[in-house]
Amino acid sequence: MSQKLSESLASLSQKAKSVEDKIAHASSENKEKIDAEIAELKAKAEAKQNEFVAKADAAKANADAKYNEGKDAFQEKIAQLKAQAAAKKVEREIKKAYNEHNREVKSAEADYENAVAYAENSIDWAIIALNEVEEATLEAISAKLTLEAIKNS
Repeated sequence: MSQKLSESLASLSQKAKSVEDKIAHASSENKEKIDAEIAELKAKAEAKQNEFVAKADAAKANADAKYNEGKDAFQEKIAQLKAQAAAKKVEREIKKAYNEHNREVKSAEADYENAVAYAENSIDWAIIALNEVEEATLEAISAKLTLEAIKNS
C-alpha cells in the first residue's frame, strides 16, 4: 500500500507542475482557447468528484461489511465460550486472551487501512483543488482579456 501512496504523491506532484505550466502558458493564449480549456477542466473536475464519491461509497460499504462480519464472528465465539465455561474455565481464559490478541491485530490492520485510505482520499481532494485553482486562474485570465478587449474597443 505504501507503494501506491508513493505513486499517488508523485502523480499529485506532476499534476501541480502541469497546472503551473498551464497557467504560465495561458497568459499568451487567446480567449476562445482559454474558455475551451475552462470547459474541459470543469468536466474533468466533475468526473474526478464523481469518482471520489463512488470510491468513498465503496469504502464505506466495505467497512460496514467487515464490521458486521467481525461482530458476527465475535458473538459466535462468545456463545461458544459460554457453553464450555463450566467445564473448561482455564481453557476459556486462554481462548479469551487469544481472541483479544486477534482483535488487537485486526484493529491495527483496520487502522492502517483507514490511514492509507485517508491519505489517498486527501490526494484525490488535492487534485480536485488543483483543478479548481487552474480553472479559477484561467477564468481570471479570460476576464482580464475581456476587460482589455473592451478597453481597446
